[in-house]
Amino acid sequence: MEVVPDVVAALLRPSAEAAESIAMRRDQLAEQSRAAALELRRLCDGDLRGMFDGPTTGGLDLEAPLVSLDLSAVYASSALGVLMACAAAWLHRAVTRPGAGHRILVVDEAWAILRNLGVARWLAASWKLARAHGVQCIAVTHRLSDLTAAGDAGSEQVQLARGLLADSETRVIHSLRSEEVEATRTLLGLTDAEDQVIASLPRGYALWKVGQHSAVVEHRYSAQEQWIVQTETRNGAP
Repeated sequence: MEVVPDVVAALLRPSAEAAESIAMRRDQLAEQSRAAALELRRLCDGDLRGMFDGPTTGGLDLEAPLVSLDLSAVYASSALGVLMACAAAWLHRAVTRPGAGHRILVVDEAWAILRNLGVARWLAASWKLARAHGVQCIAVTHRLSDLTAAGDAGSEQVQLARGLLADSETRVIHSLRSEEVEATRTLLGLTDAEDQVIASLPRGYALWKVGQHSAVVEHRYSAQEQWIVQTETRNGAP
């Protein structure tokens, strides 16, 4: 099994056969490959060591009905882009293989990964191709203003974030603080009536906007589901 350190070694010290196959000398090929080799070397000996420089962890079942990728520990790390590239490759295979069936892709804390331009482009493509691949895409964020803060004003990240909103046919909006209501109204094109609703929704209720139709919906859950939903408390205490 070839792993990243093997690739780095081959790039830094290419074989005579590899150089000859593309009509180059070994020193020429090594020089041309050096930049890529040094970037990959970070995965082996640099700040990203330990995550990508060995075989995939044994026992990891990527064919399971439910797979969760927890990236919270690397939101502020350059590892996020590499991890999402790996995740994107796996997800593409999962949803396009014959007989894959329908899939649900849930992106929690979407604001965090949209800061990475490569990840933002991948998300935008996933949303646009969702129907063709039979995938339901769900993005979860605390505030819509977080999405537009993914990059500088006018940046590609912000444009991609706005595109995600435009390509999302169903929007579920829970109660918002007063300072967030106006921004949400502008981003989603809410009516005056919808604007008033989201400012006064009680806990457990949300405004569902599907296309041009909207309704207030009560979200109910069982006692067994409470530990999943109630994330604002710890050990039962506020």
